[in-house]
Amino acid sequence: MTVLVPSCDAYADILGPFAALWKRHWPDCPYKTVLLTETKGCDGFGRTIATGKGKSWCAMLAEALRQIETDRVMMVLNDYLLEADVDTALVAKRLEEAKRHNALNLRLNPNPPGRTPFPDTDLMEMPKNVAYSITCQTGIWDRRFLLGLAERNESAWEFERFGSFMLDPADPRPLLVARTKEFPFVDALHKSYWEREGAALCEREGVKADFEARGFPPLRVRAREALKAAIFAIFPWTLIVRIQNLFSRPPARPQ
Repeated sequence: MTVLVPSCDAYADILGPFAALWKRHWPDCPYKTVLLTETKGCDGFGRTIATGKGKSWCAMLAEALRQIETDRVMMVLNDYLLEADVDTALVAKRLEEAKRHNALNLRLNPNPPGRTPFPDTDLMEMPKNVAYSITCQTGIWDRRFLLGLAERNESAWEFERFGSFMLDPADPRPLLVARTKEFPFVDALHKSYWEREGAALCEREGVKADFEARGFPPLRVRAREALKAAIFAIFPWTLIVRIQNLFSRPPARPQ
């Protein structure tokens, strides 16, 4: 397996904290860690793939996946900062299960949670073609499947919203989800702003971070996100996302 960390120049300021906390909390990581970026890199990664400017998030992801040789890829977003030590044995167990069950994805964070218990495991299964059956949450991917999704979408938003409904219902390969959060990270940024939890983590761990570069969300952003959370709490996720997709349908792309 390869660990892939997608980033871009606009998020270069978060790479220092990411690398510092990664080294501190997963020093025995047995998997090659690859940074995907446009032009700006950072020390602390085993390899850097720089795609140059002007490409979409998915185009960059696809370019990196074509250069990776392992069958499995763990994708970890650049603002997912480790807050505790990673259980390497547990990750290895999940990798073995993903391979044994030929899973398209095995998500290590139940956000959203799976729907039904998966036989003979302590995992849950997520049905295909429902809202957020595909997400950017940390998980173990079948590399070829992930590449196919990247080739059919543009932004990370499309990857999740449209990609969730691009699955073949007849494909027997499952989407699996852990019952609890098994990769101990804090989502440090949201809507390009620092989250208070992420800033507190850096301060608690003594990790240098530039909080002035992007600041914290203004009141209007917090209010909008609170309203969105309330709507999602009331109405079915899949219905909401299908309506969103209906009014923002992507151009046709090759299968």
